[in-house]
Amino acid sequence: MRLLRAAAVAGMVVAGLLIAPATAALAADPYTFTHVGNPILADGTYYSADPAPLVADDQLYIYTGHDEAGPTTNDFQMNEWGAFRTSDVASGTWTHYPSLARPETLFSWATAGRAYAGQVVQGPDGRYYWYLPVSERTSTAADKFAIGVAVADSPTGPWTDYIGGPLISQRVPTANTIQNIDPTILIDKGRVFVYWGTFGQLRWLEYQPDMKTPIGTQKSITGLTGFFEAPWIFERNGTYYLAYAGNNAGPTSACTPANYHACIAYATAGSPEGPWTYRGTVLTPVSSTTSHPGIIQYHGQWYLAYHTADAVGGGHFRRSVAIDKVEWDDTLSPPRMKQVVQTPVKERNRTPRANIAQEAKVTVSNTPVPTQYWVKALNDEIVHANPLPPDMWGTWTGNDPPQQWVQYTWDQPMRITGSQIDFWNDQAQGTGVGVAAPARWKIQYWNLATGQWADVPNPSGYPTSTSGFQSTTFDAVTTTQVRATFDASTNGTTYSAVAVEEWKILAAQPATVAAPAITVETGETELPGTVPVTFGSETLSVPVYWDPVPDVSTPGTFQIAGDVLGYAAGKVTATVTVISPGDTEGDVTAPTLTLTPSGSAGTSGWYRSAVKVRASAVDDRGGRMTIQSTVDNGAPVTAEPVRYADVNVTGDGQHTVTATATDRAGNKSAASTLPVKIDAVAPASTGTVADRAVTVAATDATSGVARIEYAIDAAAWTAYTGPIAAPGSNKHTVSFRATDNAGNLETAKTATIPADLSGPLSGNVGPIATPTASYTAGWNSVTALNDNADVANPGQAQIWGTWSGTRPATQWIQYDWSRPIRLTGAELKFWRDSNKGTGDGVAEPDGWKLQYWDGSAFQDVAGASAYGTSSTAFNTVTFTPVTTSRLRATINANSNGTTYSAVAVTEWRVFADDPGTVVVPVTVTAAPRCIAGKAYLAVNAHNGGDSAVDIAVETPYGSKVFTAVRTDAYQSFAVRSTAIPAGTATATVSGTTLNAPYGALTCN
Repeated sequence: MRLLRAAAVAGMVVAGLLIAPATAALAADPYTFTHVGNPILADGTYYSADPAPLVADDQLYIYTGHDEAGPTTNDFQMNEWGAFRTSDVASGTWTHYPSLARPETLFSWATAGRAYAGQVVQGPDGRYYWYLPVSERTSTAADKFAIGVAVADSPTGPWTDYIGGPLISQRVPTANTIQNIDPTILIDKGRVFVYWGTFGQLRWLEYQPDMKTPIGTQKSITGLTGFFEAPWIFERNGTYYLAYAGNNAGPTSACTPANYHACIAYATAGSPEGPWTYRGTVLTPVSSTTSHPGIIQYHGQWYLAYHTADAVGGGHFRRSVAIDKVEWDDTLSPPRMKQVVQTPVKERNRTPRANIAQEAKVTVSNTPVPTQYWVKALNDEIVHANPLPPDMWGTWTGNDPPQQWVQYTWDQPMRITGSQIDFWNDQAQGTGVGVAAPARWKIQYWNLATGQWADVPNPSGYPTSTSGFQSTTFDAVTTTQVRATFDASTNGTTYSAVAVEEWKILAAQPATVAAPAITVETGETELPGTVPVTFGSETLSVPVYWDPVPDVSTPGTFQIAGDVLGYAAGKVTATVTVISPGDTEGDVTAPTLTLTPSGSAGTSGWYRSAVKVRASAVDDRGGRMTIQSTVDNGAPVTAEPVRYADVNVTGDGQHTVTATATDRAGNKSAASTLPVKIDAVAPASTGTVADRAVTVAATDATSGVARIEYAIDAAAWTAYTGPIAAPGSNKHTVSFRATDNAGNLETAKTATIPADLSGPLSGNVGPIATPTASYTAGWNSVTALNDNADVANPGQAQIWGTWSGTRPATQWIQYDWSRPIRLTGAELKFWRDSNKGTGDGVAEPDGWKLQYWDGSAFQDVAGASAYGTSSTAFNTVTFTPVTTSRLRATINANSNGTTYSAVAVTEWRVFADDPGTVVVPVTVTAAPRCIAGKAYLAVNAHNGGDSAVDIAVETPYGSKVFTAVRTDAYQSFAVRSTAIPAGTATATVSGTTLNAPYGALTCN
C-alpha cells in the first residue's frame, strides 16, 4: 500500500494492555496479548499495516506488513510480514506472529524491503498461498515491483517460494506498464482470480487451480469511481464485492476532502469478471495517509480490517491494524454495506487549556482550498514532526496572490489575549515561489462596538520562523472573530504561498469561574451549554462541556463537573436540582425570550455567512418550554420541550426571525423579532488592460461595493480612483480586489501590463515574452521559464516540466512578443532527476533546436551553433539574426528504446539586438479606376524621408515589392471585372505596416 497522505490523529493512551509472556519475546517468536479495542496492538511496540484477513481452522488470521519507519521519516520502511490470530474478536485476545517472512529470504530473486500488501488464501489443494509484492533484484523494467507466490502447509508457515520467479511483473506473464502491487485473490467454484494494481490502474487475470498458470491475458477493470489502490475481492450470497482505497477528492466528495486521504469505497458485480458498478463508501478517511481494506465473515459476523495512525507514537508511516463490524442493508438489491463506525469513537479532548481555536469555525481566503491541503488541520491541535500536505492548511497553486488570510469565528463572544502559530515552508523567504513563511503578518479582531476589523492592541510581535510555534501576546479583547492576514513573501515579481500547520488562540484567564446553580426536569440530560465568566466588569457566557449526567429520573440534587472553554486552571463544579415538569401550580408569569445571532459578522449589521439565531427562553419555575419560530413568511417551526431552539437563516438578503415561548403552565411570551442581513458572496471585479493601463470595475449583488484597491508588483495596497498606469517601461503585474459593504473581501486578481517594446531592445528579452508550452505538469509552472531566476536547487514551481504517465518523444516551449524583435541567440538550462536511458522520470534530452515564426509557419533558425543538453550550466546557442515575434524551442526526449523520459527547463533566456520601432516617413494611397470599361486599383507609395527604403505592397489583386525607393512607387493592379468593392491595400516598410483604404467603383 503506497502513499496517499492524510491528517493524522494524536496517539492514544492505551489502557488495559496485557502482554504475555512477562519476559521479552524474540523478534520472530509469537506471543499472546489482550487488548479490547482499536488498534488491535495499540501500545506502539509494533506497527502493522495493510491487513489481509483469513479464516482457517476456525481461527481468524490477519496478515500484515510491519511499519518500521522512525517518527520523522516520511517513507515506508517495511522489511517483513507478520500476522495476528484470534478465536474471539470481542475478547481482544490475540496471538501475534511478528515476523513470518522477509522478501529477500523468501524469494531469492527479490531485494530486501518494500514488504507491501499481500494476501493469503487456501488453495484447492488445501495448502496456503501467500501472494506478495516485492522488488525484483535484477529486473530491467521501468518499475521493478513484481508479485511472487509463497506456499505453506500451515497458515503460519514455514513458507517457501512456489514459482521461483515473479507471477506478475512488467515482463510476465505479459508486458504491462503499471506498478504491480496490492494483489487480492478470489477462489470461486474452483476458478482462481487475481486482481492487482495501484495509481488508478486495476488489472485482473484468471489462473489454473494450480494457482500459478495464467488463463488468457490480463484485463483492466473499469467502473470503480475514484479507484486508487488496495483492492479487496470477496463474495456474499452470490454477489461479488470489490472494495478499494478511493481518492476522488474535493470539498463535496463523498470519499475524501483532500487528495492525500483515502476512503474505502466498493463496487459490486454478478460475476468475478464484472462488469463492476460503484456502490459508495464503507469507511471514511482514517488518521493515516493510506487506507487498506480486508473484509471477511467470521463466526457469522462480517468484519472490516483496516489500519490507522492511532497507536501510541503512530503516524502516516507507523500504522496499526484495527478491526470493526460490517453491517448490511439486505433490503436493497444488491445488498449494500453500511458505513462502518470506527471504534472507539473519538471524544472531545477535555483537558483544561487556554487554547480555544479547536471550537471555532474556520474560513480562509483561498476557497476552494487546493485538494492537497486540509482546512481542518488548522485547529485540530495536532502538530507533526515531519508533516505531509494534509497536515496543514496551505495556499500553493503556482500562481499565488500577495495576501491570504485565515479566520476563526465563535458562536459567542470570547475574551482573547494571545496566539501561537506554526508555519511550514519548503522555500526560503524572498524566493517568490513554493511555500515560504510570510514576509509579515498581523492579527486582527472583530471590534464588536464599531462593527469593523481592528488590529489587536499592543502585539508583542509577529515572528515568521518555521521552527515551532511562534507566539504573539496582546492586550485582551472581547470578540467573536479573529483573523490572521499574511503578506506573502516575494522576490519582487512573484509570490510564495503560505502554509500553517496549527493556529492556536489563547483565552484570557479569569481569576476564578463559579458555575451557577442549574435546574433541570426529570429525564432532562442536557445541561446549559455555557456558564458566566467574569473579566473585571465584563461577564461573558462561555461554552462548558459537562461530565456525563447521572440518573435524573426522580427529583433531587447532584454535583457535576465541567470544562470551561479556554479556562486552563481546571474544572468547575455545579449543583443541579431536578424538578418535576408537572409542578406548575400558581405559575402566571410568562417566560423571557431572547434572540441571539451568531455567524461571521460583517460591517453595517451584515453577516458574511449563514446565521444561526438561538431563541433562548427562561422560565421563573425552571421548567422547559415550547418555542415556536418562523423565518420571514415561512411556516412556523415548533420545538418542545426545550430551553432553546436554533433557527438557521440562509440566503443572501434581508430576513426577519420571529419567535415565542410558552411555559408548562401555558403562559406565552410576547413575540420577539430579529432582523438578519446576509451577504456571504464576495464582490467580483474585472480588470481591463489598454494603453498600458488597467481599468478595474466591480459589482456586488447584495450589499454593494464599498471600495476597490490595487497593488503594482510587490508594492503596498492603494485605494483605486481610476485607471492604473504602468510606472515604467517594464512588464508589471497589477493585483486588484474589491470589498463590499458587508466586509467581504474578494480574493485578489491580477492583470499584466505588457512591456513597452517601442524603444530599442537588447540583452535578455525572455522576461517580457509570454511563455507557452506543449504541456506543463501540474506541479510545475510555464512562467518559471522567464522568471529571471537561476536557482541552484529549484523547487518544482521554479521548473517547467512535462512528467506524466504518457511522455511523448518531443515537447516544445515558446515565447511570444507583441511585435517582431531582432533576435541573435538564446540559452537554456535543463533539469533532471533521472539518468539517460531509463525512459522514465525527467532526463536530459537527446537534443533540441530553435525555430522562429516567419508569418505563416515555424522555420529553423539559420547559422545555429551547437545545441548542448547540460543540466548544470546554460546551453548557449547563437544564430543568424532574425526578426520575429515568436521563438520556439523543440526538445527531443531521451528514451530507453520503448518509453521516453520527460523534459524540464529551469530558465530560458533569449537575446536581442533590436533597433526598436522605426518611424517610417512613407505615405500610401489607393484608388479604384476605370480603363476601357474595366476596373483597376492604383496604389501610390511616397517616401518623404532622406534615405531609400524597400516597400512591399499587398492588395487583393496582387502584390509588388519596390526596392530602394527614394521618392514614389506606383503600381496599377487589374481587377478583371467591371466593378471593384471597397477594401484596403497595405504597404510594409521596415517591419511597419501602413494601411490604405479605398472605396467601391463600378465601370459602365
